[in-house]
Amino acid sequence: MPRSTYALGCDQVTRLMTILLLVLSLFLLYEKLDVPLMLVFLLVLFSLLLRWRFTFNPLFFLIDATLLVVVSFFQVDATLLLALYIYTFASRIQVFALSPFFLYCLAILPFPLLLFPAVSLLLGLTMALWKKERDTMRQEADELRLKVHRLQEEEEHLLLDYQDAQQLSRLEERNHIAQILHDSLGHELTAAHLTLKAMGSLLVRGEVEKAQDSQAKALDRLENSLDQLKLAVRQLQSDEEAANQRLRQLFEQFSYPVDLHLSGDLELLDPAVRQVLYTAVKEALTNVAKHARPTMVKAHIAVTGATTRLMVENDGLYDQKNPETGNGLRYMRRRVEALGGSVAIQRDQTFRLLVTLPSKKEM
Repeated sequence: MPRSTYALGCDQVTRLMTILLLVLSLFLLYEKLDVPLMLVFLLVLFSLLLRWRFTFNPLFFLIDATLLVVVSFFQVDATLLLALYIYTFASRIQVFALSPFFLYCLAILPFPLLLFPAVSLLLGLTMALWKKERDTMRQEADELRLKVHRLQEEEEHLLLDYQDAQQLSRLEERNHIAQILHDSLGHELTAAHLTLKAMGSLLVRGEVEKAQDSQAKALDRLENSLDQLKLAVRQLQSDEEAANQRLRQLFEQFSYPVDLHLSGDLELLDPAVRQVLYTAVKEALTNVAKHARPTMVKAHIAVTGATTRLMVENDGLYDQKNPETGNGLRYMRRRVEALGGSVAIQRDQTFRLLVTLPSKKEM
């Protein structure tokens, strides 16, 4: 809507300038106006209005101007009306077309009246520059819209890839759990089940001692199954503990000492949130190492049931380049926002990166 309105305004101003030049030419010719000159003026007016309404070959406009030159041999005052065609040629940047007519006006018109075609030429060139600027802005706006569209497509693909990766991770986790349960519990439970069936048969035949022996074996099998179940749970929890340890190691192994304050339980976080938090910490520390020379680095991680907040602060001299334009922070922002979180940067006496994540993912 703004683009079409801008284009329409430019065309309206061009026509308004033509009308003003028509009125001014009529004013300049008023004292010399007779029937033949009035007829020429009306024909010029009709020619201009006709081209506003219909689109003709530019050659016809050149023919009209040439005919006006021929008429000026018999009606010298009609030469002044050539300024209207000079304005039109100039507004279209048709230099080769306007040059002979402007030189003709220089040769025929006296000095005071010569200002009229000169002003018409300047107005036409001004409108041409305006139209050129308009076309440039329109092209830049189109290119910008195309870039935004491509970025939106890229973001959609990244989010789809992220969702696919999360789905694949869930499937792999389920398969891992199923394999653990099958390997650890399947054999023991099957053996316990068969032992209990055998015990029932022994009781029917009256072989009590053998039945008691089968019962003892079945109890051993069930106790072993419980031990295997506990082991499987510990194996499933070990990944979370390793992930938490990895997060702490980022701070411990950083090249500068980090004053770390951690509140809340990281194990409450969803695996996807924990992974994004790990990536955010890694990216924040990488930026500090690359762009700053700090004497102090502080980090706060606060985990609650609803949100998880990360703050990394340093007092080093940060690069003058805007860090938000870096690929690392840009991709980190996308990953955080994909989970329903936000990223903020504060600059004061220190440089501070703030990341807020939901403790439970919100895809």
